[in-house]
Amino acid sequence: MKTIALRRNRWNAFISLFFLSLIASACSKHPNQIGADILPNQGLISLVYTDSVGIVAYSQRDDSARTDHTESNLAGSMKDPVFGTTIAGFYTQVRLSTSTHNFGENPQLDSLVLQLVYSGYYGDTLSPQTLKVYELLDSLSPTQTYYSNQSKNIGATDYAAYTFNPRPKSRVVVKKDTLPAMIRIRLNDHSPELGNKLLAATPENLSSNKAFQEYFKGIYVTAEAVNQGGAILSFNLPVTNSKMTIYYRNNTADSLRYEFFITSNEAAYNTYTHLDYADAASDLQSQLFQADSLVSRNRFFLQAMGGVKAKLSFSDLFRIRQNTNGKIVVNEAKLILTPAVVDTNTYLLPPQLALLRKNKDGSYKVLDDQTLSGFDFGGAYQKGSKNYRFRINQYVQELLLNDSLEHDPGLYLFIQGGSAKAHRLILNGTQPQTDSLIRLQLQLNYSVVNDF
Repeated sequence: MKTIALRRNRWNAFISLFFLSLIASACSKHPNQIGADILPNQGLISLVYTDSVGIVAYSQRDDSARTDHTESNLAGSMKDPVFGTTIAGFYTQVRLSTSTHNFGENPQLDSLVLQLVYSGYYGDTLSPQTLKVYELLDSLSPTQTYYSNQSKNIGATDYAAYTFNPRPKSRVVVKKDTLPAMIRIRLNDHSPELGNKLLAATPENLSSNKAFQEYFKGIYVTAEAVNQGGAILSFNLPVTNSKMTIYYRNNTADSLRYEFFITSNEAAYNTYTHLDYADAASDLQSQLFQADSLVSRNRFFLQAMGGVKAKLSFSDLFRIRQNTNGKIVVNEAKLILTPAVVDTNTYLLPPQLALLRKNKDGSYKVLDDQTLSGFDFGGAYQKGSKNYRFRINQYVQELLLNDSLEHDPGLYLFIQGGSAKAHRLILNGTQPQTDSLIRLQLQLNYSVVNDF
């Protein structure tokens, strides 16, 4: 055991001295000469390149995503030919625009209008959508954490049943005012109950936002499942034009109105359902339900909205370590992920992916490579090379030096920002069916240091 420890200490000391010497000599030399006077003879160091490291990659269901305090709130339905049907919705509180408001004597409802400003969309906006709006019966708190698979109690009445063709790029005109692209949903056409509840609020209910939100918990916006096409619509709630407006009259005046705002101080979160992927492609189902890593050699999948993640493991590195007694210095380890399909019209590629490690408690953490390298870590889609790249030098080096290599849980791949985005992605596996497709690969440059 002492001999092994001494050899390992010598090896670690050699790596440290080797790189420190490189840095010191780099200060006074031409780049091509860096390290030329400290490199051992050719019999001591061998430079190796390989892009054939074995990778096991397959898709898994992502249990949920944290969706409170997101940049956008999503609603809509989409039937994807590969991923199947997805339905998005959100819960949100609303607040008083002024405190101590009084609806007057004998207020009568004219209309109640929910106005939501678009911030984007994903999918096919040519297909009609039907949005539903319910009263929220459970309280929300802006200090609580909420996840996409959490449901709340809601009333039985759908106050919207609003069918429309989304136009997220078209500005709207309301009483001669040109406003940002939005939808306006009348919430009294099917039942006046919600509007009448608001008009029935007492002065005490309207004395503060806290009192009002105890009286009226908020709303839940969701969608009916589409039969084909469809889109997930993004809305910007904390803006001036996203609000709920009640139009009414009382015994002393007509044409009155009062606005309820949605600000960043309100609790709101998104919910997603993928209907258990019952109508998804068969190879996606095999990976999600049978953990089939053979079918994933052709292609594997990612989906935002708490949908699909991918697990990647590199057990083949153990073979490299055995063949070299673990005496390896990783110069560069670059993970290359290439989309199987590039759709520039409907299912756009996600701009950024995230690569994480899993902790023993099931949570995730960033790689040391990301902490140390920042932007150079990668993950962004490269339009020139049409792929995603991650530099994982530190991770691979750790595996090659770590005795627990065989038990490493691997890496997990996600669509970054997936809690408030609707992107999906199909990636080539290690053995795509079409030879012309670029396979999943780890491009590894390393130096083998022989005994000395």
